[in-house]
Amino acid sequence: MPFESSGWCVLRAFSDKAEYPILDLYPYATTSPVYVNMAGTPLRSPLDAAYFLAWMGRLISAAQSSPSWNSETEKQAVLAIFDEAWHKYETIAKPGP
Repeated sequence: MPFESSGWCVLRAFSDKAEYPILDLYPYATTSPVYVNMAGTPLRSPLDAAYFLAWMGRLISAAQSSPSWNSETEKQAVLAIFDEAWHKYETIAKPGP
């Protein structure tokens, strides 16, 4: 498989029916990511980071409005972790020089 830039890929396999010897109704498998580092290309993707910024925004909003926390301390601890992740993605999403 030729690569044009740094990034990652996975292999996924699935079937819409069971076949011997895999008798699950919907067989599915995926590998862990395989990371590719091409010389001269960045290891970070602003486009991917923008996707995760939006995802983290939805996650933070849901966590803030959830009544299911065991305590306010627990809620604030989780929100602090989410906020840290949001800021990291924000940094990556900024276009480079």
